[in-house]
Amino acid sequence: MFRPVPLIAALLSALAAAGCAASPGIEPTVSERRTVDLPDVPVDQPGALLDPAFAPERLRGVDVCGTLRATGLEQYGRPNPEFSPSGLGTCSNYMKDHDGEDFNATLYFDYGVQDPSRHRIGGLPAQISESSGTCFASAAHTGADLKAFGVARGLAIQLSGSQTDICSPAVQMLTDAIDVVRTAPPVNARTSGGLAGFDPCQIADPAVLRDALAGGAPDDEGGRGLYECSWVAENGVAAKVKFELGQMERTDVPPGTPPPPPIDLGGAPTTVQVRTDPPACAVEWQHRRTATGTEFVHVEISNLRRIPMDPCVSAANLARQVRAKLPAA
Repeated sequence: MFRPVPLIAALLSALAAAGCAASPGIEPTVSERRTVDLPDVPVDQPGALLDPAFAPERLRGVDVCGTLRATGLEQYGRPNPEFSPSGLGTCSNYMKDHDGEDFNATLYFDYGVQDPSRHRIGGLPAQISESSGTCFASAAHTGADLKAFGVARGLAIQLSGSQTDICSPAVQMLTDAIDVVRTAPPVNARTSGGLAGFDPCQIADPAVLRDALAGGAPDDEGGRGLYECSWVAENGVAAKVKFELGQMERTDVPPGTPPPPPIDLGGAPTTVQVRTDPPACAVEWQHRRTATGTEFVHVEISNLRRIPMDPCVSAANLARQVRAKLPAA
């Protein structure tokens, strides 16, 4: 039967091993499986990649459910045969531990790591938090401007159960997931003809994006992620492009608001959501159906300073350009 190593003891052991660096700037990081030598990581630099194994173009091609499966859930109890994806970079298994109690694990490939300065997991700057029987263990693979309240991006395990020390298995599970991505990543079959292999930050044409932002210049610091990109111009207009797996929102126009103009995206099923405070418009369209849900694209324009413009016209123009750049499903 799996018996968790007390978390504090495990962390102290890892920190003690890390203290014997062989040369300046190099910190050996120890896990149960192997030792990885990594230089000091620039976790406070926006967009800095902390380990080439987690480069976005590589990580998008990795199967998140396959990675969770490869962590060896059997050592913790009885996994559910069905793995449940939620979005393109998240997967859960709702299993039972060795005592038959609920033991639910979720792996995130693109998680916001608020304070990655206290620990190392799998050689990466990490954060561990526990509340009410749920532990979040996260390790940053991409840096951010932490002094400006930026959020580093990383892998994370969310684990809930009735065990007294729920964080020890969460840390071990995340260590194993990091090791899988580094050494034997399972290929994401959804990248073939799907949205998972595309970079949302590169899909928008710069000229069309600038027009959608009412002539404003898009910033370079907006929210970034594997499957979501956002920009804010100096005029207060914001744009977002996001790839999702799940269910599209229904068309929604507040009472008394003029209906948005018809949008033709090559015959793809399309919905529009209009908001008034602040004025905003989101266009979603179906890319393809899969066994686990609908792959769809979300394009949104927000008029944060209420300048003269129509967010739905801008969202529709940007959506048409993005739709044209994506392959047929």
